[in-house]
Amino acid sequence: MKLLSALLCASCLLAEDFPRQWFFNAHNCYPDKGRGADRLGRARRAGLSAIEIDLAWSEPRGRPVISHENKLTGLEPTPEDYFFAPMLPELRQMPMGRPGVLLFLDFKSDHPGLVQQTYELLRRHRDLLTTFSAQGIDYRPLTVMLTGDNAAIAQFEKLTPPGEPYLAMANREPPDRKFQEDLTRYFPEPATPFYRVFNFEWKHIERDPNNKAGAFTAAERARLDALVKMSHAKGYWVRTWTLNATSRAWGSSQNFGSPKALLERWRAAKEAGVEMVATDEFEMAKQSMNGSY
Repeated sequence: MKLLSALLCASCLLAEDFPRQWFFNAHNCYPDKGRGADRLGRARRAGLSAIEIDLAWSEPRGRPVISHENKLTGLEPTPEDYFFAPMLPELRQMPMGRPGVLLFLDFKSDHPGLVQQTYELLRRHRDLLTTFSAQGIDYRPLTVMLTGDNAAIAQFEKLTPPGEPYLAMANREPPDRKFQEDLTRYFPEPATPFYRVFNFEWKHIERDPNNKAGAFTAAERARLDALVKMSHAKGYWVRTWTLNATSRAWGSSQNFGSPKALLERWRAAKEAGVEMVATDEFEMAKQSMNGSY
């Protein structure tokens, strides 16, 4: 039965079916340590409709909060206050049956309370949520993708009652997040109705962190092409993170050092068939979407 579901799912995950407006993902789109209070607004003004937030568990508050770390200050916003409250009026104006906003929820731990309350939060907005099953995808204004802690993602999958569609899709990552010379080792399992995206850090293409990557070589481009082709053959859509030029939003390790170097990778990713690219360069992404680059 599991094999049949996987095959059914793989057959419906065609690269050309992926919503093109979600190519650029607003990476870590929330305030942190007093910085970035305008990140969500900047992303939306730039025309980005794929938004990423990280979720941690606050024991004193007994609820999920938005944070890049599990060490909390107590001032972290909740996903309800930061994302859902301001976005619900817009989401409710969007047509049913069509993709609208893509929200990434990145689990920072596998605390049962974090997973359970995240699931309950999504159930409260069930009427707006895209759902996933072996029969396909029923698009609604808000689509959710789960990333981060693999144990938390597995817990979320088990919360779905038998026979009901999933309220989110999930990613799979490189095994142990380690670089593999042999690309086939990245895919021990095919896609399923729940696990629909292969999500990897860009260093699995160039091996080094972005700020040490150097020139983008023909061999690296060929590796990217082969990895994407293999991902699609296994039934996955493809996402990579985080490709920046000179952003200081979350440090410099994800920076290639110049707009020219970044644009070369963005173009290569799009031409290879990558469906999603995470970036902190919201305004550059807008210019790219408008054809300015």
